[in-house]
Amino acid sequence: MILYEVPNIIKIFYDKENELLVHEWLEYNPENQDYTIFNILQKIYDIFLTHPVEKVIVQAEQTKGAFSPSIQKYIRDVQFPRILSDTKLRFVATVISKDERMVIGALLWQMQFDDEAKIILHNVRSESEAREWLTTMPNHCV
Repeated sequence: MILYEVPNIIKIFYDKENELLVHEWLEYNPENQDYTIFNILQKIYDIFLTHPVEKVIVQAEQTKGAFSPSIQKYIRDVQFPRILSDTKLRFVATVISKDERMVIGALLWQMQFDDEAKIILHNVRSESEAREWLTTMPNHCV
């Protein structure tokens, strides 16, 4: 079920059966739209509160660009600390491109998690591989 969409930037789906969210990013840095990205990040946080899942798939294999420096700072200093302290999120499977140039955007936001974060990140090449990996992760981790 689709929960949220900003055309040409992101779609967020909820898979109730598997208790996971799927974030399909199409563009990390639309020209002069940091405000839009800030709003999307707030919506992502809100969705994690209303749909308390431990697992998420981030589809970034077709994502263009990388978050701007101000967005990266916000993610590092505000977004991820709030998500880690206020939600159940523990496992993120990121579907990345085979094209190394398109991987940079995903790697930049992943680097915002510090090494001590109570979250496991895993890169995969397809959504089916992501789903398979997530099924091996335990539920209700603390």
